[in-house]
Amino acid sequence: MVVFCIDLKSFYASVECSLRGLDPFLVDLVVADKERGSGSIVLAVTPHLKKMGVQSRCRIFDLPKNVDIIYAKPRMKRYIEFSCLIYDIYLKYVSEEDVHVYSVDEAFLDLTTYLKYYQVSAEEIAGRIIKDIFLKTKITASCGIGDNMFLAKVALDCLAKKSPTNIAYLNPELFKEKLWDLRPISEIWGIGFRTEKRLAKMGIYCLRDLANHPVEKLEKQFGIVGSELHDHAMGIERTTVAEARNYLPESTSFGHGQSLYEDYNQEELKIVLTEMVDELVTELITKKRCCQLIGLGIGYSKAAGGGFFRQLTFDCKTNSRKKILDGFLSLYENNVADQPIRSVAVRVGRLSNEDFTQGDIFTDAEGSKKEHDLFQAIGEIKNRYGKDAVTMAASKSQKGTLIKRSKLIGGHNAE
Repeated sequence: MVVFCIDLKSFYASVECSLRGLDPFLVDLVVADKERGSGSIVLAVTPHLKKMGVQSRCRIFDLPKNVDIIYAKPRMKRYIEFSCLIYDIYLKYVSEEDVHVYSVDEAFLDLTTYLKYYQVSAEEIAGRIIKDIFLKTKITASCGIGDNMFLAKVALDCLAKKSPTNIAYLNPELFKEKLWDLRPISEIWGIGFRTEKRLAKMGIYCLRDLANHPVEKLEKQFGIVGSELHDHAMGIERTTVAEARNYLPESTSFGHGQSLYEDYNQEELKIVLTEMVDELVTELITKKRCCQLIGLGIGYSKAAGGGFFRQLTFDCKTNSRKKILDGFLSLYENNVADQPIRSVAVRVGRLSNEDFTQGDIFTDAEGSKKEHDLFQAIGEIKNRYGKDAVTMAASKSQKGTLIKRSKLIGGHNAE
């Protein structure tokens, strides 16, 4: 198997540079909305800024003060347009069935059956694709090549991004030779900081340690993930690009979160919370689902610090707006502190089909039916005419955020 993993370097920042005729390796540009204040998240920075130690996903106030930075307001539609242009380039080399779009700026391509057709090396094909992307968009790409998806991704992350050609190859032997002793182990795809800490408690600090650890003990600690971790340490990946492309995970929960434009007090936040719960209920009913678990997360401003996440389990599954809103308000009022609030997240879990919803003797069946039909209609209207087609009166108040958010993509400016 021959798999490519292609990444578009500093994608959002590179698109902004492309649109301005700038070189991202020479200018100091960040993608961030200054109108949201100094606490706004920086979505991307140019490679030139990264060389100074500036990382994406910092806050505006974390940026160096002695640099003349160019600020680009996020334009999500333009980034998606560029991503689509690049996807079309992939289709020049492989069929649609052999492309797995991993994210807006990253994709896996299965070249296994194409090498005989092109009669050139995998590295040469990767070079052609990278060149085509640059000629079409002025965006620099990197490519990891591997005998499977895992090796391709690790080749990309750990080697290709630092290579002068922006291309690197790994097979299981090269993987062991070059990366078995890499530290920290969280540099490896699929191993986050929490897993790294749990592994450290087991005396595992690098891939060599992981490969030599008994798989039975890993499975006891991590379940089925333990055997996957052991496979990865050996350079083994059993999932193909086609399988990854066609995989549709069954959702057991979903939710929404937002960082607020300004500090909110306890009363003001109830407007936002009610808006978000209404969105959750509309989504539940539209999908013909119900939930038995809800979760609420609140983050206070940086000056105050901290926050909380609390859950509540209902006696029976429901998609009643009244019951779910009452539950969220109860979680909120019983846990919120008198501190300025800057972020909120809501989630519903333990989902099941609506057919399994049970009422109780205290439920107003007729009233519940009317409420259900109302939110069903609201969902259908929003799906057809947009998220802000139907809103609460409170959403038009100064503290409501739903109308503003309806014009965003991924929480950021769309245009």
